[in-house]
Amino acid sequence: MDHKIEKLPKSKIKFQITAGATEVAHFFDMAVERLSKELKLPGFRPGKIPADVARGALDKHNLEHEAQDIAINDTYLQFVTKEKLIPVARPENVKINSFDEMSGIDWEGEVDVLPEVKIEGWQKNIKSKSSILKVNEVKVEQKEIDDTINGLQKQFANIEDPLANSEQEKSLVTKMGDWINLDIDVVDKEKFDKEIADRFLSKGFTMVIGEANFIPGFEEELIGIEKGSEKDFDIVFPDNYYEKKLQKEKVKFKVKINDIKKVVFPEINDEFSKNFGFEKIDDLKNAISSDLKKRKEEQEKMRFEDSVLKILIESINIDLPQSLIDQEKEMIMGRFVHDLEHHKGIKFADYLTSLGKTEDEFKNGFNEPAEYNVRTGLVIGQISRDEKIEVNEKDIEEVMSMDIINQTAGLTPEMAKEKEEKIKERYKDENFIDSVKNSILARKTIDLIINQVKI
Repeated sequence: MDHKIEKLPKSKIKFQITAGATEVAHFFDMAVERLSKELKLPGFRPGKIPADVARGALDKHNLEHEAQDIAINDTYLQFVTKEKLIPVARPENVKINSFDEMSGIDWEGEVDVLPEVKIEGWQKNIKSKSSILKVNEVKVEQKEIDDTINGLQKQFANIEDPLANSEQEKSLVTKMGDWINLDIDVVDKEKFDKEIADRFLSKGFTMVIGEANFIPGFEEELIGIEKGSEKDFDIVFPDNYYEKKLQKEKVKFKVKINDIKKVVFPEINDEFSKNFGFEKIDDLKNAISSDLKKRKEEQEKMRFEDSVLKILIESINIDLPQSLIDQEKEMIMGRFVHDLEHHKGIKFADYLTSLGKTEDEFKNGFNEPAEYNVRTGLVIGQISRDEKIEVNEKDIEEVMSMDIINQTAGLTPEMAKEKEEKIKERYKDENFIDSVKNSILARKTIDLIINQVKI
């Protein structure tokens, strides 16, 4: 087998492969053997038909097609192995110039390959930037502690009737912070698509005024309405509203207040702290402060690492193959769509409609982060190989142990044991282990890179 190779931009190569009659004859023999397994002839058991008999019985076109497929796959594998190439996509623009058993095969194509990553001197480059890289000190403000306490307080709030007297109850008026049950209608719904208008219609909707994160101005309009009364009001949607068709639109709503209740919060005292396993309220506040500080330190660590990696990545020139960028865009969008539909309950098709974009237009918005992710992965991979960083069984066991601790916290002994067994079973899956190894390898490599910075 012979081949020619030409380098193209974006880590793409053009190749031409030829193989003579002797090699192609072998591919025909392989095709006969493969096709004869399904061949049925009187007097012969399936898969036991002699090659010369099988060949005479096989359809000539099917035989040539099978032999050609085998020839292309076999010679392509020989080619990439000899050139030490790592394809990152399937060959494209494939053209069969000639193929027959007497003269051999001549075919060509193009393929994206893993690009060469030259990282010589990366340590020196990182060290030279140490003066502009630093880890900032983190502080926890009292307001952050208070806000967290208030959030916990809301979790233990009770809903109570504000007045026991039925006559007085008739004159109840909504105010900020009240729990209410209401009906919502769109008065001028004919102005909009039915699907959009129906999105705002609701019967018996419950909420706490001021905490529902509705359209700006909507909750303020709910204040001062008597129980059982209705109110019409206009709301102008903001110009950055996610539903493009509603941006800057004036919509007339009608609401009816069916019920009003008071939200009663527990006092923030020592008794309240016992709900969270603390004897004193100061102990709870100290624990919250410590937890907030740890989170901030972790966020600062991530910010610092990102800054170091960005300097490193931007200093290395890589001719990225488009196929890798496209694959990464698909992964980013896949995660986005999963979060949108499973966590936020919004259909992706509806979301695209609200933006007025096609799927391709939306996907192209991920070009920049996709390119950066690919570039980062290639650089980290090259450094890990150059520095001979490895992942051992102890590394994997430590990650598994941490998974068990995190995922069994707070469970009953029986549930914890069952969960632990499931985690251990997952760590027997080869694909999952490969993913874990890649994650550990990346973490070790990033730690090595970060250690080059003098803080």
